Amino acid sequence: MTATPHQEPFDLNHPALRARAVAAARGDAPFDMLITGGRLLDAVTGLIREADIGLVGALIASVHAPASRTDAVEIIDATGAVLTPGLIDTHMHVESSMVTPAEYASAVLPRGVTTVVWDPHEFANVHGLDGVRWAIEAARVLPLRMILLAPSCVPSAPGLELAGADFDASIIAEMLRSPAVGGVAEVMNMRGVIDGDPHMNAIVNSGLAAGKLVCGHARGLEGADLNAFMAAGVTSDHELTSGADLAAKLAAGLTIELRGSHDHLLEEFVDVLNDLGHLPPTVTLCTDDVFPDELFESGGLDDVIKRLVRYGMKPEWALSAATFNAAQRLKRSDLGLVAAGRRADLVLFDDVTEFRARLVISSGRIVARNGAMEAAVQPLDTAPLTNSVKLSALTE
Repeated sequence: MTATPHQEPFDLNHPALRARAVAAARGDAPFDMLITGGRLLDAVTGLIREADIGLVGALIASVHAPASRTDAVEIIDATGAVLTPGLIDTHMHVESSMVTPAEYASAVLPRGVTTVVWDPHEFANVHGLDGVRWAIEAARVLPLRMILLAPSCVPSAPGLELAGADFDASIIAEMLRSPAVGGVAEVMNMRGVIDGDPHMNAIVNSGLAAGKLVCGHARGLEGADLNAFMAAGVTSDHELTSGADLAAKLAAGLTIELRGSHDHLLEEFVDVLNDLGHLPPTVTLCTDDVFPDELFESGGLDDVIKRLVRYGMKPEWALSAATFNAAQRLKRSDLGLVAAGRRADLVLFDDVTEFRARLVISSGRIVARNGAMEAAVQPLDTAPLTNSVKLSALTE
């Protein structure tokens, strides 16, 4: 199954949309939406400058001098706000929050998170391929962009648990044929990959053959084992154990997903990056696991950013990791940057300390305002997920 011209990211390439954007950028036609009076945080340079932003459909048509244009169907006053790209969570599990995808979207979109990379491995562990299909369909109708990954280790602990399925390379390849699936999810069977287990090698090779991401779980790996894991085709890790581990894996060339679920390590990670003196382009941010009370009280990736800044990371570094670096990792050049020709995923934050989102725009549409959803959130029937525990009849 291949992506259609109406699916992301190809929807931005429609000639009529591009022609309208060019006309608006030239001043020959009005913008659909004009955001005025804000300060733009550039995710590449880290600099903040005053700029107005003109949108046409899902496209950013123009980033131009303040007050130089007033022609638009809708004008948004962003006075006092800091404008950034939409936040991108590069590794997470909806299941950890114990809510439906629709509820998760309603929790994080108003906070500025416009994209998440979801590994639905617990759906797969219980319901197999049907569980993943349900997750794809649930994500498809949401205003939150959910890029799904194919769970690579189902069951997660063979021989130690009873699972609803046993995924081999043929099932992984089937999932990867869906445009909604962006790659192979965290490869947890590190030993199998390193030792050349045929089952795991075939799963990794399915991702490579599809030209999609092969995501890692490289906890404790170093030296020859780490090299072997990477040589097999695995390219990322979120299972960091120390600042020294972070430094070693940065040097090795892995994409890093700094995760908020290990708060006790974040300050150490910030110290390592500050000692480097720059933010490597391979550093992204993720939540991994957020429990429901934490999701309700503190949020998702926005909370990770706040904590990193509290521990001493420059706000512009944290935002770059959560936007531009993340988009580059996902091979989504339409995301992660506020620039003409890119997708209109934008957040208006009140400041860069508390990161309270005033307005959230996804693909040119206002989806949340002042902490509340404006876009409709359509939940998918959960009935297919019920009655999953199979027990024999109880007898006295």
